[in-house]
Amino acid sequence: MKITRLKKGYVIRVTDTEFEVLNITMQEGMGSGMWIDLDHGHLSPAEQRIINEVSDSKRDWMVITENRRG
Repeated sequence: MKITRLKKGYVIRVTDTEFEVLNITMQEGMGSGMWIDLDHGHLSPAEQRIINEVSDSKRDWMVITENRRG
C-alpha cells in the first residue's frame, strides 16, 4: 500500500490483492486467525504471500512514498 501525503489529506494506492487483504482485515481485525495463527488457507496465493511478507517484516504494510507537505 503506497501513500502520498498531500497538503490536505492523503492518496492511498493499493493493488486489487492488497485491497482484498485490507478488506478482510477490516472485517475480521488484525487479531484474527489470518494474522495471528497465519490461518489463511481460504485466501488466494497472492493474498497469502502479502500476509506472510508483512508478518515476517519483509514488506511494509503502509509506506509513505511521497510527502507533498512542506
